[in-house]
Amino acid sequence: MKPPILALTLATLPLFAQFQPTEEVRPLTEEESVLGHNGLRYQVDRDWAKVDREQAPVVNAHAMVASDDGFFYLVTDHPKNAVLVFQPDGTYVRSFGEGLKGGHGIDLVKDGDRELIIHVDCGWEFSAEGKATKKTGSVNLLTKNGELVRTLPSTVDLGLEKEGTYYGPCDVAVTADNEIIVIDGYSSNRVLHFTLDGELVRHWGGRKSGEHADISNGHGISIDDSDPANPVLWVSSREQNQLKRFTLEGDYLDTIELPGAYAGQAVFHGDHIYTGVCWSKDPKTGKRLNKSGFVAVLDRKTHKVVSVPGGSEPLYTDNKLSPLSQAQSVFLHVHDLMVDKEGNIYVMEWNAACRYPFKLTLQK
Repeated sequence: MKPPILALTLATLPLFAQFQPTEEVRPLTEEESVLGHNGLRYQVDRDWAKVDREQAPVVNAHAMVASDDGFFYLVTDHPKNAVLVFQPDGTYVRSFGEGLKGGHGIDLVKDGDRELIIHVDCGWEFSAEGKATKKTGSVNLLTKNGELVRTLPSTVDLGLEKEGTYYGPCDVAVTADNEIIVIDGYSSNRVLHFTLDGELVRHWGGRKSGEHADISNGHGISIDDSDPANPVLWVSSREQNQLKRFTLEGDYLDTIELPGAYAGQAVFHGDHIYTGVCWSKDPKTGKRLNKSGFVAVLDRKTHKVVSVPGGSEPLYTDNKLSPLSQAQSVFLHVHDLMVDKEGNIYVMEWNAACRYPFKLTLQK
């Protein structure tokens, strides 16, 4: 048997200490060190990020993207730095964006010959000690040095909501024409489609109780452009344990049920779709559990779950997926994912003792 792997765990902690790392370690079992099912199994690497915590602290490491310049850009919500830059091997390069708060989502968009960062501020601002304050959010376009290029209009700016209404954008998707689609998932659940210059193209969505197109906690949004003539917009309806598909114009297509799983953004790579699950339910009581996250991998053609790193084996009966739940206590609250060219997964977490991203290396 292989020797146990050491990993961070949580102890009894004081106020706000859920955001503070501890030095306590516990051995992971061999079962916990390699996760997944059906030929999609991954070696857990908790030490991918090689960074001095004093130099580049995080509260929540929320999301990450790979840029054309070869670097990975990680969005955080620590007041000292909004974005951390890493080499693919996890070596820390630099950070920027001090004072730019509320970091929740991140993407990249082409503006002529330059690539801009889209910084999604969900409105929840954190102090260095982990204390959260609810304000109002924004979607900001930045240079890679952190200079503000423009801020996209909010629902209030557009006259869609009355003055003083909280705006809580969670995520963005970028079209082939470099237009930006925003999901206001912590507030109205509207989908806002903008040109690169910030002109509103259309808006749709929101809470439509009882309708298939109803969105509840639209936590992630992304575009499957495998058929360039018919791109499909995927929206996480996290509170409903569903991923919903729409045309770019907002016409409802269908729903992928993920019973028991509070899933976020759909990430597309090769023949698979990946999503991070923040919470799951107790399989016996159906109650949502804290510290119960995992990763789900779906077949891109059938939309069936084929592997659940950190979670229960996906089982279908009469084409219906059995409820998913956490099976190994490797993750706490999986917030978002990034997948590299080799199919390795980078896992970002919320409320997870200030963790940096973990890498799940695909086993060949």
